[in-house]
Amino acid sequence: MRAIISRRTMTTLALACGAAPSSLAGQAAIDPNMAPRAAALERAGERQVATDMLGHYLATAQDDGRAWFQLGRFYILDAREWHSRGHIGDPDGRLYLDLSALALDQATRLLADSAGVYRTIVELERALLFAEDSGWTAARERRPRGDAPRLPTYITELGTNILGSCPAEGVLLTGGQLETIAVWYASLEVGYRKDVLPLRPDLYSTDSVYRRRMASELGVDPALPVRPALTVVAVRRPICIGPTADSAAAPARPLTVVRMVRVVGGTPATTGVLSVSALLNASRVGESLWTREVMGVYLAAARVNRLLCSGILLPLAELTPGTCGT
Repeated sequence: MRAIISRRTMTTLALACGAAPSSLAGQAAIDPNMAPRAAALERAGERQVATDMLGHYLATAQDDGRAWFQLGRFYILDAREWHSRGHIGDPDGRLYLDLSALALDQATRLLADSAGVYRTIVELERALLFAEDSGWTAARERRPRGDAPRLPTYITELGTNILGSCPAEGVLLTGGQLETIAVWYASLEVGYRKDVLPLRPDLYSTDSVYRRRMASELGVDPALPVRPALTVVAVRRPICIGPTADSAAAPARPLTVVRMVRVVGGTPATTGVLSVSALLNASRVGESLWTREVMGVYLAAARVNRLLCSGILLPLAELTPGTCGT
């Protein structure tokens, strides 16, 4: 279903971002049930209804950071659906991301949980659009940078650990959202491992624009589905499978476990030293949604490579019982 941005929602965003909170008259009381209700509607497949409901609500309750966060998250999902439709539809993904940034800026100002991370996700989604237009190298070197907050250090650390596990000149397949965010941020924003090309198999299968651009980067026929395309690539470049990535996209060839990834093809020396010091420090301060999510990615890697349990994950075992248990 094509999403439609209501005039009320557009007016709400413009007002909220153009006026100081103290100048807004007629503020309604915050309804603590509004954000959970909107999230429940989205899970039930009624995202447009939830978006309209939040637009009406936030017109008079503009200090509800959690409601702003949900609105920003919904627009990210709308942008991703636009990709899956082959970049067809009005409004386009760029406008959805602009609206998401406005909403998440409000949520960040109001200190809503996770708003800063999702605001960075918006910038990475914008980088995806730039990469589709101009290529991965251009996205890394020349794309405009937004003013989003930096990711927590332990998420960036996860990205460098995964990239550092991939052999030289590898193609790195990423899986879940957090893994992809961590890898893309470490590659695009930190500039780590410029020889490794991150690839999203889900987009390669569903987004014709992304597939054409990445097929050009890989030097393969864009008509090939992801697995046959990577089978061709594996002759000349290692294919690395991230901890949460589905190996079904990889060539049907033997896999070698290398640190945090599984590898098809040659396995020359990897780069850098793996570390979880940032995650260890963050866990000592207090567990959060994102530290748990990061630990989940390390756990996925440890299920494949038990040596991680007696290596980099050993300091975390006491903080997370069972992570590296037998």
